[in-house]
Parts: sequence; structure tokens; C-alpha cells
Amino acid sequence: MQPTYACSACQWSGEENKFVTKILSIMYRSKHDNIQAFKQIKCPKCNNLVTIIFETLDGSVAK
Repeated sequence: MQPTYACSACQWSGEENKFVTKILSIMYRSKHDNIQAFKQIKCPKCNNLVTIIFETLDGSVAK
């Protein structure tokens, strides 16, 4: 289940796949065998920045 977001400017809301996402940075941590990324989430209706999230993924997914 994807997280739900809401735009504070125009009140557009929905799951993450309804928003415009952009990866800002990716870092592979070999010691911990995981990938960390900052992801920007913007409103598709008014282009307002909704949030920036930090995600950690298991490194075995990328191998």
C-alpha cells in the first residue's frame, strides 16, 4: 500500500503514484548492503512541492 499525500496549496490528494516524483540523490552503502535515496514529491495539478522523503531499500534488490 502506497502512502497518501495532500497538497497544501490546492488540496489535491492521493497515493504517491498520482503525484510527480523525482529522485534527488541516491547512495549505495556497501557496508550495510542497502540503497538510500531522497525523493521529491510534487503536486501534478499546481506543481507545488508536497514533501521530500528519505527511503532505504535493501541492496539485494539492485544486484
